[in-house]
Amino acid sequence: MRCELCPRRCELAPGQRGLCFVRGNLDGALVTTTWGRSSGFCLDPIEKKPLNHFLPGTPVLSFGTAGCNLTCRYCQNSDLSRSRSMDTLGAPASPEAIAQAALDHGARSVAFTYN
Repeated sequence: MRCELCPRRCELAPGQRGLCFVRGNLDGALVTTTWGRSSGFCLDPIEKKPLNHFLPGTPVLSFGTAGCNLTCRYCQNSDLSRSRSMDTLGAPASPEAIAQAALDHGARSVAFTYN
């Protein structure tokens, strides 16, 4: 099976994951293996993100998952983005739980980051 979700177009044998570690071949179906799992949460100032003049002075809830389809040599989060261990992923984090965490901490925005 070929994954066509990114330009790498990985050929996946049954049970194999792509270079990204995020997509896999499960019994002939392309599945997302890290959905709903977080590698980290953090409340950051919005100014830490590359968003010029977007809600200045407000907190942003940052979160990410394991896996990435890039192999940047300068990646500051390579321990997370290149991890091939499910142990890197923390507790389940549904979209609803992420949104609720942002509300609970007064964050008006959410940033998908770290990978």
